[in-house]
Amino acid sequence: MAAYQQTERNEIRLKGKEETSMDKDMRELSLDEMDQVSGGAYCTVNTGVDNLKAAVRSGPSKSSKQIAALMNGTVVDTISDLVYDPVAGRHFVEVTYTDQGGVSRTGWIASSILGLKR
Repeated sequence: MAAYQQTERNEIRLKGKEETSMDKDMRELSLDEMDQVSGGAYCTVNTGVDNLKAAVRSGPSKSSKQIAALMNGTVVDTISDLVYDPVAGRHFVEVTYTDQGGVSRTGWIASSILGLKR
């Protein structure tokens, strides 16, 4: 799973560390770096099954209402820290994505679908 982080001035920031990139706007983050990101990482939906869509929920819980379903390969932008749902035994992260009509939407998705694990 790849995640990317971008800033306006081509700088990649991780917990106070700064790395300047003159020739790229984005770079792939390592798994260790992804752990440090608190939102702002671009991730790709991967359910592990070709025709299986990922549920997008209204809140950080499996019991929250499903508001959308995203196909494998959809790129989302994480906008929160991981939130643990003790009933489901999994973490969720808030994301923004673009729906089929081109409208930006927000919802919660299981972090494992994006390769973000705790």
